Amino acid sequence: MKTISRLPKTPLLAPALCLAGLLAATPGAASDAGVLRIITWADYVPAEVIAQFRKETGIQAQVTLSNNEEMISKLRATGGAGFDLAQPSQDRILGAQQEFRIYKALDTSKVRLDEFLPELLETVKRNATIDGRLYGLPYVWGTEGLTYNSRRTKVSDYTDLCRPDLKGRTAVRLKRPTLMAFALAS
Repeated sequence: MKTISRLPKTPLLAPALCLAGLLAATPGAASDAGVLRIITWADYVPAEVIAQFRKETGIQAQVTLSNNEEMISKLRATGGAGFDLAQPSQDRILGAQQEFRIYKALDTSKVRLDEFLPELLETVKRNATIDGRLYGLPYVWGTEGLTYNSRRTKVSDYTDLCRPDLKGRTAVRLKRPTLMAFALAS
């Protein structure tokens, strides 16, 4: 198991908020100068980050809460317009962009890539690059834990959940990344 031990050099504030998601595809998407329109998951952009962003840049942020499917549908319906920054899950960038062309490639010359954890950056690049153009950067991440009662069984990894003696006694969260990781581990 690989451990990420180095923390970012600077806090994730204005630079991360501006650049760490995906930009909507329509050129000049912003309707008002001084307003950044974000479509994102709940809790991805805490109020403290919005306040710090405003303090550092003078730009107001309008946040629309969404989920992956709704985000993709809204951007498809508008041809990518209506938002300056979209933050879908990392696994929903490549396919949606290949099929619908709803995101705008990032200008990485304007991003301090050395501020990102190299392991995270490379993983996202592999899953968010089309024809040499990058459509996403890491912003937040999470993990999926494996919980079990050690008095009743021994489990060391996902593949143990497929053991015949555990049939009917296991549960897995029905989220695509979790299921994909489980399938790959099996």
